[in-house]
Amino acid sequence: MATQRWNNLAVLVVGLVLLGSGCLSIEPQSQTSEEAAQSLSFVSGSSFRVRETVLGLGGKVATLFGQSDVERTVDIQKWEAGKQAVLHWSREFKEETEASKKARLDYQALYVSAPVGATLPTSPEPQYKKTVEQGTLETQALADASKVLLPLFWAKDQTQGDDTSLLWLSRKQYDELVNTRKTKVNLGLFDDSISYAMSLTDQVKYFVDRIKGSQDQPQQEDVLQIDAKIDWATYALSVNGVNTAVRAISAQNAFARYTILANPDNPLILSVMLSPASRGSLNLFSKQAIGEAFWGYEITGVTLADAEPSADQLQP
Repeated sequence: MATQRWNNLAVLVVGLVLLGSGCLSIEPQSQTSEEAAQSLSFVSGSSFRVRETVLGLGGKVATLFGQSDVERTVDIQKWEAGKQAVLHWSREFKEETEASKKARLDYQALYVSAPVGATLPTSPEPQYKKTVEQGTLETQALADASKVLLPLFWAKDQTQGDDTSLLWLSRKQYDELVNTRKTKVNLGLFDDSISYAMSLTDQVKYFVDRIKGSQDQPQQEDVLQIDAKIDWATYALSVNGVNTAVRAISAQNAFARYTILANPDNPLILSVMLSPASRGSLNLFSKQAIGEAFWGYEITGVTLADAEPSADQLQP
């Protein structure tokens, strides 16, 4: 019964995603989406906010499936378009204290062992403490890196990312994607379990083709290649506090869907949503499994350093 409830819940959330829930309300803007995307030029002191999602939705939906709803603030300490970046990220959240956890476990044990008619003390309320996590990300590979560093792998109190393009496509990848609608992106998830899952997929395709009479051998799918849609996309983003529609590129493969800012000098990956195949598993029989299988992130807001007030902000 519990499994059926979670499967039904997953279907419901998928329905919300397909209906487009969670989008920002965009006011009429003086810039086109193309101009808005081109105007997003980072310099030292700029920042953006990142939050985790499940099935493309954040907030309470993410927590429902065991993921964090706390936004990370990413401060750009050094930026050279197409070359290098140094970022500092942090997030602040409430965490239950160890003493509080022990008190609730002790009360639960007391409750379970109490006889009928026993008078028990009041159940203890959870007690929380403020926790701050932070780390540093840096790279000099924005020109030609093939691997990104998902927030899923950001480690607190560490410096990471020197062989990746962090949350950007490299200049090489962006040019390939725009000109050929294809490029290769390594999410750092492609282990033996995914290779096994892909081999099973190929075997099934081959079996079906043989039933239909085809004698062709199955072609091995490139797990790194992503393919872009031919039409430009639009992404809703808060820019200096103003909800703004920016031009973007939508791309995907069997493992993830991507939305990328249409700006060759700032090809920020605005959102990623993984598929179950990216984790090498189709186990969707618990809320934690669903949260992991459809994990993702989205950029919710950007603050440009020393930015002049936009025409939208100046309007009464």
